[in-house]
Amino acid sequence: MRGHVRKRGKKWAIVLDVGTDPQTGKRKQRWFSGYATKRDAEKDLAEKINEVENGTFVMPKNINISEYLVYWFERYAESRLSPNTAYSYRVVIDKHLIPAIGDIELQKLRPIDIQQYYDEKGEVLSGKTLLQHHNIFRRSLDYAFRMQLIKRNPVVAVSAPKKSKYKARALTLDEVKLLIDKLRYNDFLNVPINIVLALGLRRGELLALKWEDVDLDEGIITIQRNLVRVGNELMFKDPKTETSNRKLKLSPTLLTILKEHRKKQLEHKIAFAALYQDNDFIFCRENGEPINPSSFSHRFGDFVRRHDDLPNIRLHDLRHTNATLMLQQNIAPKIASARLGHSNISITLDLYSHVLFDMEEKTANLMDDILYKVK
Repeated sequence: MRGHVRKRGKKWAIVLDVGTDPQTGKRKQRWFSGYATKRDAEKDLAEKINEVENGTFVMPKNINISEYLVYWFERYAESRLSPNTAYSYRVVIDKHLIPAIGDIELQKLRPIDIQQYYDEKGEVLSGKTLLQHHNIFRRSLDYAFRMQLIKRNPVVAVSAPKKSKYKARALTLDEVKLLIDKLRYNDFLNVPINIVLALGLRRGELLALKWEDVDLDEGIITIQRNLVRVGNELMFKDPKTETSNRKLKLSPTLLTILKEHRKKQLEHKIAFAALYQDNDFIFCRENGEPINPSSFSHRFGDFVRRHDDLPNIRLHDLRHTNATLMLQQNIAPKIASARLGHSNISITLDLYSHVLFDMEEKTANLMDDILYKVK
């Protein structure tokens, strides 16, 4: 039931259900009072219930931040966001924004309230995470401003938190060879990490690969989906950009590695029999279940920490390593960009401008030989 009418003194009131409280799971209700007769209240109740069900109900102006954020997310934002982004937004709203400032009335929220929130959260959260909170503040309150619920967006007066940028670490060729040597003794990581090093795949692209994507006769692999975690569920997304959907040629060594990997996987399938979940994943758990992307990163991080002679790197640094090695070996930036799945070559040139600059001396000496070397 969406609502009901109730007698209040000599007047009648509407009690309308407008969702659930994210903290308690209980129904949230709004009261509308002042109806002279029960019939007037019931008529207005029917109209408001219809508005709620059709998504056209507008919250009254005297709501607090908690009520507004839930309303904005459920009635506007959720349907316009990807599942992964929508989930992360709801977590921030429920676990951070509402507990901290949920009781403040929407129209009374001041820039100083937001700045104090940043100051307090900045002691325990990274700049990158806090910047996400800022974006949710900005987008939600911009909607309130456009809907004329507030006269101005207080976020505009607050400086965005600074994001501390992680500096990518590309391995040298000697470090890559050392890593490959160490991987030979790790059955779980060996093949997928070799694929990342050789093809520069993103984590989600790697773990979404299926055998149907590989032509072992022609030596071609197709990147056409991305595996992400949304809450407790793993799901597929389209590639990051149109150019992320690409076909890559496999080297003879990679083909050999993949064929041997397929053979071992079939042995696991036979061993697990009916318990095996045949999802056709190239990289999966022993029983065929997909691998959680976060868990995969943690496994790689643990592997690196167990080997003191390996540099401290993240999984994504292997993609940077692949790009750096291609450019250092004079592979044309346009080809490198296409293999990496960048939307345009300028992204590649911007991300790896330092690599191209480091090659300046080599280029200068080469031109010197061409122009001035005595034959």
